[in-house]
Amino acid sequence: MAIRHLNYRLDEEPVTGAVRLVPVPVPPGPEPGPGCGPGVESASAAEASAAASASTSEGASGLVPAQASSPESVVEPGSWADDAEVAEWVALAVGAGHGRGADGLGREARFSFSRLPDGASLLCRTGGAGRGVRAIHLTGADAARFAEEWPVTLLAAGAGALGSVTGTGTGAGEGAGAGGGGDVDPGPDSASDSDFNSGSEPGSGSEPGSGSEPGSGSAPGFGSAELPALGGPFGTAELTRFARAHEPRVAPFLADVRRLFDDPAGRQLVVAEESPDTVARWIALACASLPPAYVPSLTFTTRAADPGRAPQHIVGIGPDADFDRFDSATLDHLYRVHDGLDGPGSPPATDIWATWTARLWIAGVPLPRATAATATVAADKGAAPDARDGTADSADSAPDSDAFSPTRLVPVLLRAGLLSGGDLAELAGDARRDAVAALVAAVRVSGGGPAAGRTGGGSSACRTGEGTTAGRTGEGSSEGRPGEGPPTGGTADAAPDPGTPTADQAPPAADPAHLTALCRELHAHDPDAAAPLALALARHRLGGVGPRELSRELADVCAELPLGDRAERALRAEYGGDADEALWRALREPPQAWVEPLRLALAVAADGGRGIDAAMKRLARALRAPDGTDREQAAHVLDAVDYAPLTRRVLKLLGSDGGIGRLDLLRDLAASPQGDWLRRNLDDHSPQPLRLAAAAAQWGGPGEGLRGVDLFGRLTEILPGRRVSDAATLRQMWRLVWRGTEPAPADLPWLARTCTVPLLVQAGLGRHITGVVTAPDRVDQETVAFARDLLHERGLNRRQRATAHLLVLAQDLADRRLSLPQSVHRLQALHVDAAPLAVTVRRGVGDLVALALVRADAPQLARPPVFDYLISSGPELIDSYRQLMLDERRRDQLDRDLPLQPEDISAYYYLWRPTRRPGTSLDWRQVAQELLREILAPVVARLDERRLGEVATVIANRQGKERVREWNAWRHGLHAG
Repeated sequence: MAIRHLNYRLDEEPVTGAVRLVPVPVPPGPEPGPGCGPGVESASAAEASAAASASTSEGASGLVPAQASSPESVVEPGSWADDAEVAEWVALAVGAGHGRGADGLGREARFSFSRLPDGASLLCRTGGAGRGVRAIHLTGADAARFAEEWPVTLLAAGAGALGSVTGTGTGAGEGAGAGGGGDVDPGPDSASDSDFNSGSEPGSGSEPGSGSEPGSGSAPGFGSAELPALGGPFGTAELTRFARAHEPRVAPFLADVRRLFDDPAGRQLVVAEESPDTVARWIALACASLPPAYVPSLTFTTRAADPGRAPQHIVGIGPDADFDRFDSATLDHLYRVHDGLDGPGSPPATDIWATWTARLWIAGVPLPRATAATATVAADKGAAPDARDGTADSADSAPDSDAFSPTRLVPVLLRAGLLSGGDLAELAGDARRDAVAALVAAVRVSGGGPAAGRTGGGSSACRTGEGTTAGRTGEGSSEGRPGEGPPTGGTADAAPDPGTPTADQAPPAADPAHLTALCRELHAHDPDAAAPLALALARHRLGGVGPRELSRELADVCAELPLGDRAERALRAEYGGDADEALWRALREPPQAWVEPLRLALAVAADGGRGIDAAMKRLARALRAPDGTDREQAAHVLDAVDYAPLTRRVLKLLGSDGGIGRLDLLRDLAASPQGDWLRRNLDDHSPQPLRLAAAAAQWGGPGEGLRGVDLFGRLTEILPGRRVSDAATLRQMWRLVWRGTEPAPADLPWLARTCTVPLLVQAGLGRHITGVVTAPDRVDQETVAFARDLLHERGLNRRQRATAHLLVLAQDLADRRLSLPQSVHRLQALHVDAAPLAVTVRRGVGDLVALALVRADAPQLARPPVFDYLISSGPELIDSYRQLMLDERRRDQLDRDLPLQPEDISAYYYLWRPTRRPGTSLDWRQVAQELLREILAPVVARLDERRLGEVATVIANRQGKERVREWNAWRHGLHAG
């Protein structure tokens, strides 16, 4: 690597008179000091001046080394970039000729770091009241390595550091270079800038710098005159204070810095601050936050008068810059503006790496090195770190595609208590899995817990950050800090930064309780992602538990940690051993010998084996046994094991296994001395048959206990909604209440209304309530509805089914849903099948059929088969028919309608006329005579001759002339009477 020190000043060119940066002529300096090793390429302005013509101002630039300063320094002619080209780069880097004041340089000192197209690096600082520029031009393969180390150090050191580089540092500058200076840029009138105006010799009074060949034993440039020592006011403590003072802006700023390295790259950053010092601190914060391999690529300038021409990534501006900080297009599309001058700035960007890094800065927790994170991940995967010199191999020589992975921050965030399950849930895919892997590694080294045996834990040497490359501080030194050391500050021999924890002050290992809480939070967002962490925590807890405590501790672990079914089975199988087989063998012994094997098998949850399953079935069977001894022993085993889940599972088997007949055994259990044990272990989630059996035994006990529908109604109180809603429950309650007997007939209507006939039929209990149809208290709409629903019961006999059909048919005829002439024969057949009918049924059917006859058209009644059915009916039908016809409203209707209906008059006369037809009942003769006299006679008496003639014509057409003579005789008899 070659280092050149260049000085420029704003001056007029001798030929054109234009004001521009011109090289400062300098005399040759002294020979290199003993620190220069072989192979060092060094060219100073003095050497260039000696080789050039002293009389020509153009040749006075002294920037092209024609020959080496010593025989050991070999520089080929033309190895340097063209002087004019370098001068143009310097002018572009510092913004010469643009902006306000001093022809574009301004009175405020500026510091910039730029990367040149040929791979070289350029550091520039303005001085001399804005009339001079000092520059360091680095070329060669190791330029990036140096740029990684010292741009921010020079930032911190200010003019003194640059003075030490050029050999002209003043006392004040040297103090700053040692890290004591508080200001980044001295004032424009600083004495360190005198050489720009006086023509003093930059190389006088000091040794030229030197550097070591890449790969030499010590890091080149540290502590030499060529490069300043690391350190300055931008250590961890200073940057932490700065980050806390600007907390809302830190994460968005780092997010934009991180985007500079995206593909495609993010937009240029503009940092608006009152002082360049503040901009310098933002840049220092960015460099200290970036992975080391990315630092050489970050270019910046602390002040630019015209940001539009600045080529750097981060451009600092002041309030007088030629830049519109309020233009929406500028803020949203052209630049990423971070405004500390009360401007709006660009909309904040979000990035998990930036958010977590900002969280660490604000909390004062040192950031981990990228190499430390790499070594940790490698250790998690079983790879041992390189033990050479006690550190891992450096991975900083080239950018790592995973350098910005938030996973690298997980261990330090965890130890600092700054990580939550919600943070992990924000990660996606591989990043989340890697983060969980880092947490698993943290479980293995968490303080106080077991780390051997089944836990699979590692030794303390695997802790995060141990065995990793040292940070920027002390790199190459045997006393370098751990990987989680500060990102900047101090040399290997310097005292540590007051704000930087040393190795013995590092954050403690992660607390298992915090890891457990973190695992629960992550499980709430992503159960699959939390499973490996939960399993690691479980093994960590169980690794140091003795055999006696293992069963209960395993149960506690499975209850407290969000283990999935698969992880829990794996864990229980791992620690369970032969517990299930031991329980299987113990089941051959009396129940008293089951307690300990059962307790151990339950603790390790050996559910996949046959032991627990067989034990539960045996206990349920014993509780159902008629023998009180078996019940007592089973209850004793369950009490001795004292494991509520086991008791619940046994009760579930007890309540679900078997048919309706087993309910008697359950009620006997509830009525036995073990009934108190049963009721004590029942809850709202217990099997319903068990709760019903216990309640039936309690409320329906001997003596004055409830019976029949009283007990049935009380049992409904423990049902959801206080009503029977399904057939299975109805069958169970029926069995528990009547136990093979039949309900009292008086209770049947209540049961039919409470349970509904369809549900009773669905439960197969319809045949037990046929009394509501075959022997009801009365026949009404409800009775007919019961009969209609009961027809779906398959267990009805012929008489019961015929009775139900008869009621339904009579109701349909009354409602005129069926034709009366077409239904008469079926009506007569159902009377035969349903005989003997109960009196209430006969009367009910008669009332409904009579209503159908009254509502029917009169011509239908005068024709068979209705006429034959009517005149041969008994008093149940005839009496109802008479009452309906003589009803006052019916009579009024007939008086109003009949005079206009000769067909109806003819039909009623034929129906009610005296007849001696065989099969005519005496009841009908009496009723017909009354109806003829009370209804038809008054209507006929009011008819005129024309209406009477119409009636006679109808009679003649349908019944013959003989019936006309009979009609006329009857009509004349009315007048005679």
